[in-house]
Amino acid sequence: MIIKKNSDVKKVDLSGQEGVKKTYKKVLVGPEDGDVNFIMRYFIVEPGGNTPLHKHNWEHENYFIKGRGIMVSDGDEHEIGPEMSAYVKANETHQFKNPYDENFEFLCLIPINKQGEK
Repeated sequence: MIIKKNSDVKKVDLSGQEGVKKTYKKVLVGPEDGDVNFIMRYFIVEPGGNTPLHKHNWEHENYFIKGRGIMVSDGDEHEIGPEMSAYVKANETHQFKNPYDENFEFLCLIPINKQGEK
C-alpha cells in the first residue's frame, strides 16, 4: 500500500516547458512507488496560466478539485470546475487554461505502460 499526503509531495514548476505558463505538477503515485500501472499527477494552474496545447497517443482521466478552468478539446472550449471529470482520448488535442483569479487544481491519471514519467 502507498499512502501520501499531497502537501508532502514535491511541486515541480513546468513553466520552463514550451507552451506552459504558471503550471506546477506533483506526482502523487508513479514509477518511484514500485510496480504501478498508472501515474497519478496533481496539477496546479495559477491565474493566467496554462498547460501546453498538445496531443499524445495515450488517454488520460482528469478530476477537477479546486477553482475553475477552461478545457480546450479539439478546438472547443469548455468551462470546468470542482467535482467534474473529463476523459481525454488518445490523440485528442487538448489544453487546460486558467483565466480566473484563483488556482485551478486537478488530478490527471495516465497509464504508465504508454508514456512513463519524465
